[in-house]
Amino acid sequence: MKNRRDIFILIALFLGLMLYAVLGPANDAEDAVSSLPTTYAANASGALALYRWLGSSGYAVQRFQFQEYRLDDEVDVLFILDPQESFNRTEAREVVRWVEAGGTLIFAEDQVNLFGGAAQLLEELEVDVVFYEPPDGQPDTIERAPVLQPLFDTPPVGEVQVNTGRILRSERGDGLPIIGLPDATVLLAMPRGAGLVYVSSSAYPFTNGGLEDPQNAALVLNLLRGVPAGATLLFDEYHHGYYSAPSLRTLVLSSPWGWALIYGVVVLAAYLIISGRRFGAPIPLREEIKLRSSAEYIDSMADLFQRGGKSGYVLRHYQNSFKRRLARPFGINPGLDDDAFIEELARYREIDQFQLQDLLARMRKTQIGEDELLRLVTEADAVPGRG
Repeated sequence: MKNRRDIFILIALFLGLMLYAVLGPANDAEDAVSSLPTTYAANASGALALYRWLGSSGYAVQRFQFQEYRLDDEVDVLFILDPQESFNRTEAREVVRWVEAGGTLIFAEDQVNLFGGAAQLLEELEVDVVFYEPPDGQPDTIERAPVLQPLFDTPPVGEVQVNTGRILRSERGDGLPIIGLPDATVLLAMPRGAGLVYVSSSAYPFTNGGLEDPQNAALVLNLLRGVPAGATLLFDEYHHGYYSAPSLRTLVLSSPWGWALIYGVVVLAAYLIISGRRFGAPIPLREEIKLRSSAEYIDSMADLFQRGGKSGYVLRHYQNSFKRRLARPFGINPGLDDDAFIEELARYREIDQFQLQDLLARMRKTQIGEDELLRLVTEADAVPGRG
């Protein structure tokens, strides 16, 4: 029976490990991060190449993360690339305020307003991201789009690889289509106060994979054409999920090592519960470890002697104690028979030999009642130890 139970336990643990490997949240977290254009990702979908390239080009690149969403007016350019976390109204208005103060926003969002995390920001900018509806027989994805205005010429940009199925719509009269098809805008430029906004329906040109195309790299350089060297460029990682500093709880619940630790603890606890082993020695009750008083011991022994009818045994005990008390001051052997003991004791002190002999004789009885026992003990206690 025990072997069968152990086999069932091993099978359950093996199945649990398989489910963890397949459905583990750590894998989901890694997949979610790797699909975002974040400056922490070095794969094709990430934006680490853009971050490092601009940093090596003389710009002061920074990440906005782990703080309250307030933008410094000293920042010159803000990159918001396909945000995962939703903008609330306060954050969206903070971005607009910063742009109107003179900043340049480069904002890429390839999700329609209803599904994207930047719906509130798009509303504040008065721009909509919608699905591209091609003419009959045409693909519903725009792979490459030409420059619509002769503005991006440093260096020259002809056609940009965008790989998107989304386009932009805006009711603002000051919006200028920069890249796209005649009826489908992919990149839109809009002045806003003292600043400038670039909105793109494709984040691909800014990714590691997209920058491998020289035309996409030339597009980025043209977007930053009016930004002097040494200017501060800020990448919004706050809306990629980096809005709170890592904690022990976050590390345990989101990292593979943390989940492995939790899995190990759960397995160990389950094994101990199923096997019936204690976590430690049982704690005794207070009544079990409470020390008994000497009076309680005496009462218990007296009760045992009384119920056992041991009055004669108790009387002999008192007789021996009585003779030792009388003999101790003079160094007399209390083991002498009564006559020899009385004769030896009379050599050192004055005693009523007949009275003492009668008392010792009565204390040699083997059967005696409790009342007589108490009288004899009382008489013995009344005899002084010294003469």
